[in-house]
Order: sequence, then structure tokens, then C-alpha cells
Amino acid sequence: HKNALMTGVGKGSIGVEIVKGLLAGGAKVVVTTSRYSRETVEYYQGIYQECGSKGSSLTVVPFNQGSKQDVEALVNYIYDKEKGLGMDLDYILPFAALPENGREIDGLDDRSELAHRVMLTNLLRLLGAVKSKKAALQLVTRPTEVVLPLSPNHGLFGSDGLYSESKISLETLFNRWSSESWGEYLCIAG
Repeated sequence: HKNALMTGVGKGSIGVEIVKGLLAGGAKVVVTTSRYSRETVEYYQGIYQECGSKGSSLTVVPFNQGSKQDVEALVNYIYDKEKGLGMDLDYILPFAALPENGREIDGLDDRSELAHRVMLTNLLRLLGAVKSKKAALQLVTRPTEVVLPLSPNHGLFGSDGLYSESKISLETLFNRWSSESWGEYLCIAG
């Protein structure tokens, strides 16, 4: 009876296995995809048919995590009781990422900026939008558990654009959790 939001769940990803486990456990899962098509929907339909259990559901939503408007629209859709799903999230697993293999410091470009926006800026916006919805609905007794996609890559591998900067920046949320006002709405794990 848990509600989960997962971004960055592509074929062969760690996220797919987590979705399967959540569905097998009876969760209602919202999966976002930047490649919304009949083929994509059929792929997720197959996962649901294989792993879905009593009480579970799987909702596939087109989503561009690089878009501020999409972030706001997604959270509104999830929490809106009249025009959306009307659910409160128990878990957020924001795994969306853009690879930047081969980009060194002198090769940063628009794709690097987009990747940073997807993996850091709009991930923070997503959490802020959920906090705002929970605050407006006075949902202070059920904090949403956020599982951050951290990485041991703190610049050691090199040639990966702003990937390591995005991931190491997420670690600041562990300190911000206790120094900002959103602690009763969101919990953080890495």
C-alpha cells in the first residue's frame, strides 16, 4: 500500500528491478519516461503483467526532467485528486541521468548543462515541489523517503562532463535536511 515515483527507469537499468520489486509488493508506482511511445507503454505493461500483485498499479507518464514545467506538472498530476492520481508519495527514486562520456573540462557544452539540470537542479525542484504540495495539504506525519542516486565518482574517473559534480552536490542534502524547513516532509537516504 505504498506510493512510489521513479524517474530514469530504462530498459536494463537498476530502476527496472526496483519497479518489479515494488509492484510485487503491492505498491502503486508512477514511472516517468522521456521516450513515451506505444513501444514504451507495452514494455511497462509487460513488466506489470509479470510482477504486478494485489493492490499494485503502474502509471507511465511522459516527462522531461530537464523541463521546469514538466517537474511542476508531474507533481501536480500526482497530488491532484480531481485531475490526477490523488496520491501522496511514500518514496521518490529519482534516477534520471544523461551520460556525458568523453567530455573533459574543455569540452563542456549545452548537453553538459542539460545533464546537470536533469541530475541536480530539477531533481531539487522536484523535491521542492513535493514539499510544497505536502505542506499545502498539511501532510506532516508521512514524510516521503527520497533515495538519492549517489556515486563514488567524485571526479576520479574523469571525462564525464558534469556528472560527478551533480552527484557530489546531492550529498549536501544530508546537511540541508536538518538546516532547512523541509525535514518533516521529506527524508533523505543515499
